[in-house]
Amino acid sequence: MTKKFKAKNMEKLDNPVRRKVLPPYEIIKGLGIDRGKIVADIGCGIGYFTIPFAKHLGEQGKVYAVDINPLMLEETNKRAEEEKLTNVETVQSSENSFKLDDSSVDFLFTSTVFHEVVSPKDFLDECKRILRKDGTIAILDWNKIEEELGPPMHKRIDIDTVKKYAIESNLNIREIDYIGKSFYIVKCTL
Repeated sequence: MTKKFKAKNMEKLDNPVRRKVLPPYEIIKGLGIDRGKIVADIGCGIGYFTIPFAKHLGEQGKVYAVDINPLMLEETNKRAEEEKLTNVETVQSSENSFKLDDSSVDFLFTSTVFHEVVSPKDFLDECKRILRKDGTIAILDWNKIEEELGPPMHKRIDIDTVKKYAIESNLNIREIDYIGKSFYIVKCTL
């Protein structure tokens, strides 16, 4: 992968338009996560949500930044170092093996990842494995609408399908929220 390609991807993953339609600090504030908790940011990419989570949780909290791509984890580490954050730990994973201990996180967050998952049941089973019994899973993804931003319509997953997978995985849907017209968040518990 060339530096030019990498720079292009970084611009796509973090730019003023994306920050306007998907404001990470506002979204995290709305999730209701207490300071000091342990969060897993699954499919963290460049740390778009990881860094705001780390700031929100404070030094007593922790964020596991989990991704399959080592270049994304490298960028997340760089951003955490630039912000002098000591509560971020990057973890290279595979799609259905997050490389975290059982029952090790209070809150599992995944943003614009679920529509790319090959086996939603296996993915959700892995989410459940690392979640503490009183924890929450939040799935943020693209609404299935035609728009310029984001993936093409045929790659998007509608909210009813996400709910179906959650119920089939014995998760309890606690809340559904929308972020503008482009995104939804489905919050589930065990």
